[in-house]
Parts: sequence; structure tokens; C-alpha cells
Amino acid sequence: MYTNLPPALCRPHFTALVSGFCLLALVFGPAPAQSFFTARGLGELALPADARISALGTPEALSYGNPGIVVYLPKVSFTGSSLGVATIGSQTGQNRLIQNVRPAGFHAAAPLPLETRLMLGIDERFNQDYSIWSESLPDSSYRYHVTGRGGIYALRCGIGWSCFKLAGIGIEYSRLLGSSREDWRFETKNGRYVSTDTVELDYSGDAIKFGTSLQTARFALATHYSLPHCFTARSFRKVHGVIEDSLRTYRISIPSAASFGVSFSPAEQLTIALGFKHQPWHDIKVDTGHMPGALNSYRVSAGAEYLTGKIPLRLGYSYSPWYYAARDASPIIEHGFHLGAGIPITGFGSLEFSAGLDRRNSATLSETSIRLMLSLAYHEAWLRRTRRWGY
Repeated sequence: MYTNLPPALCRPHFTALVSGFCLLALVFGPAPAQSFFTARGLGELALPADARISALGTPEALSYGNPGIVVYLPKVSFTGSSLGVATIGSQTGQNRLIQNVRPAGFHAAAPLPLETRLMLGIDERFNQDYSIWSESLPDSSYRYHVTGRGGIYALRCGIGWSCFKLAGIGIEYSRLLGSSREDWRFETKNGRYVSTDTVELDYSGDAIKFGTSLQTARFALATHYSLPHCFTARSFRKVHGVIEDSLRTYRISIPSAASFGVSFSPAEQLTIALGFKHQPWHDIKVDTGHMPGALNSYRVSAGAEYLTGKIPLRLGYSYSPWYYAARDASPIIEHGFHLGAGIPITGFGSLEFSAGLDRRNSATLSETSIRLMLSLAYHEAWLRRTRRWGY
């Protein structure tokens, strides 16, 4: 079926970070896939693991992905998130369903002396899980099934400083780690596998990010900037189950990224949030050469939150051309529609929920995804109901 989608440069698996959120597993059921387009480039770009921000279209600069977003924090807080995805892909009149459930990320913050804050976290940067079936290969009775497992994750540590509880500035260091396994299985018409070829990679690298924010009760302006960085990919192949002697090391250069966000409250119960992120992915390099198919990428988002008593209701929209073209060189365009709500938990914090409907299209392949995210946030010890987006 999806013969125009080759395997990506990479794929891995994430050890469970947040063991709860079983509801998502019951709804979707575990399966090894995220998006049919994940087989291109480094995989699918992961968004911040925050259901509240996701429901607003993901204005990233207003999320915990910005190390300068927390301007007021007298006590420790943390947020853990889980994500479930179901995707239907269509090509040449054929349809296929794939599913995925996994932990999405964790963030914690704690106050330090001199109005500083320590921030720790772990989240996904690239998802590389996918599953693709081909039609019969030309001049043969075989077809192949290509599966990918893996991803690239970031272990984050940052420090921020606030001024008069109105402005924040922060810096964050991330250790990038990951691994991937890509299996090519050739089978006969009766469904028996006749051979398996495997490509495995390990990833490591470092990244630095800066962030700032200005926040009042009814207005917030935030931005963060990621410096260009590199990570190393080490690969080896197994052909028919036998490891080849050749071992290759790639050096992958990731371009810088800038994100901006603004929120304002035209009325007491209403908040509007807008976001923009740009990353010149055409500058990505593998060793000393540019990666073919890489494109400039940006993401525009708009959302609104309305307070009904103590329960916030959220609605959002996002638009994003993908950073990597389809196999036929056509661009991949994504439209996202988002909604969500928050449920207060007395004496603890809140349970945040978001649901999204994403529509992606290229010249020959289209897919529709339903995404559910749950975030459990502890903040009752210090939260005060205001419009500050650093909470």
C-alpha cells in the first residue's frame, strides 16, 4: 500500500515515565504507530506534553517548553502527561488504521533562593514509531512490511529568574538520547515471512534553549529560542538476521528555532492565546551535506479559554507545513482542531484533558488523526486563580 514512504533516518522506544492514565490505554489499545508520515526524515516532531496548551492549538512559547515562563513559584509543582493517537491513512483508494498510546512527558519546578527556579523534565522530541505495508513488489510474489520503533527524547534541566513577579528569564540544557529499530520483513502471498532485514541506530547529543516572558493578570508575552545543535547517530545493519561488519556514524546538525506567544483577557472569564514557531529545517545537515526533502517549517496557532465557574473550557486551531516533504516531493500540510477542559482536584491540583482532530495531506497520501492527552498537574499548594500563563 504505502510504497512511496521509505523508512526514516531513525526510530526507538520509551520506558514508561508516567505509569498512570490507564484510561487512554483502554480507549485506544496499544499499537506501534503514530503517523504514516513518520517514516520520513527524523520522524514526527513532538509537541509539548501539556494538555492545557494542546487544547489551545499548542502555542509553544506559553508552555513549560519555555524555560522563562515560570515567574511566580513559592512551592514545588509537577505535571505528567500521557498521549493516545488513532490515525486512518488513505492512499490510492485504500485505507489503514494505526494506533499508539504512550507517556508523553514530565515537568517539575521548584523555587530556589534569590527569586530563581529549578526546572527538570523529560519529553519526546521526535517520534519514530510506524507500520507500513506494501503491495506486491514488481515482478515477484512478495510484499514487504516495514515497522519502526523508537524516538529521540530530551532530559531537561533549567534555571529561571523572575523580576518583581512580572517578568521571567531562563536557560535550559537538554541531553538528547534515543534509539531506533527498523525492520523490513518480506513475505509471500500466503502470509509467511521469508526474511527480515534490520537497521538499528543510537542517538546522543546536547541542546541549549533560552526563554523570556512578561506576565500580568490579564496579559502575557513570551518567547524562547533554541540554539543550533548537533547529535550523533550510530548505525549498524542486520541482513537476514546477520550483523554486518560495517558501522557508520552520522553527525546530524539541527537548525535553530524561535517561538512566540501572547495571551490576553478581553473579559474576566475569557482568555485568547496566539502562538507562532519557526524553524528553518532546510538547513538541517547529515555530516556535511543537506538532508534531501527538508523544508522550512512553521506552526501558527490560535485558541480561547472560557471559565465556567471553576472549570475552564478550551478551543483551538493550528496550521503547520511539515518540516519534511513526502516521497513524491509534495509538501505535507497539517490542519489541527483542538478542544479541552480542566477538572480541579481539591487539595492537589487538576486533571487536564485535550482532544484534537488533525488532518494531513500530501499529493498522494492523506490521513486523519484523533489525539487524546491527559495531564495530571500538582499545584494546589501554590496556585492562585489568575491569568498568569506560567502556571
